Amino acid sequence: MSLSQEDKTKRTSSPLPSTKSAAEEAKTSPASFSTTVAKALSIIEFLAACAEAGISLTELSTSLNMPKSTAHRYLATLLELNLAERSDTDRFRLGTKVIELAGSFLASSDIRKESIPILDEMAEKTGETIHLAVPSGAEVVYIAKVESRHTLGMFSHIGARLPMSSTALGKSILAFSGPERIQAVLSDLPKPRTPNTLNSEAALREELVQVRSQGFAVDNEENEIGICCVGAPILDYTGMAIAAMSISGPCERMDRERCIQLGPLLREATMKISKRKGFTDLNNLG
Repeated sequence: MSLSQEDKTKRTSSPLPSTKSAAEEAKTSPASFSTTVAKALSIIEFLAACAEAGISLTELSTSLNMPKSTAHRYLATLLELNLAERSDTDRFRLGTKVIELAGSFLASSDIRKESIPILDEMAEKTGETIHLAVPSGAEVVYIAKVESRHTLGMFSHIGARLPMSSTALGKSILAFSGPERIQAVLSDLPKPRTPNTLNSEAALREELVQVRSQGFAVDNEENEIGICCVGAPILDYTGMAIAAMSISGPCERMDRERCIQLGPLLREATMKISKRKGFTDLNNLG
């Protein structure tokens, strides 16, 4: 399959992932790691960030600082495996095999299956968008979503990755994490996403103390202007966060005051799931 034609129409690519690519991480990984696999994964991650807009061969080569011939070879393999697909204008995006693999993971995810009824219940009670996410490095990844009943909702999708430090989901997970994870995230904070983003280790540590005390976190337009969220952790039998659930919506409906009002309701909902995961020490939640 030839990849030589380039898209001559200029388009704007989606924002890049906020963390290091697989290839960059491999530079500091053990020698037994395959750099070939890491480079292929970095291309897949890049295609995921570009979403439906896709990216041309030249743009991919330039963005990943990879020779065009090398990028061509990797893309040809990914196309053959259905991990990537090419549009009529020679722009590349994720292929259907990725959906198949993601579907297999989600189908086998116990936390997702156990949480879906609670997500539906919260969506019915609040009328807002409900997300379920799990930690992944310094980010959270959406693994389930229930849409708001309102016409004006929020754009998000399963598989999206967001910084822990600027989201209610992430902060609620961090507040109930071990010191190693907290230090790893707070010592390498990403660029602030909005003027409201807490961008110092001291400010975030102070916030996490409050989150742990009240059992939920608030995102007051810290991740996206116009969107406010409240999140609460799902804990395992050791009291460590393994996931989090959030209620999100436009600030016209979900301002900080309403987030705080909904916090105890959300905390009660996530505790139902935590109990199923073996957490019992409710008196030690705060």
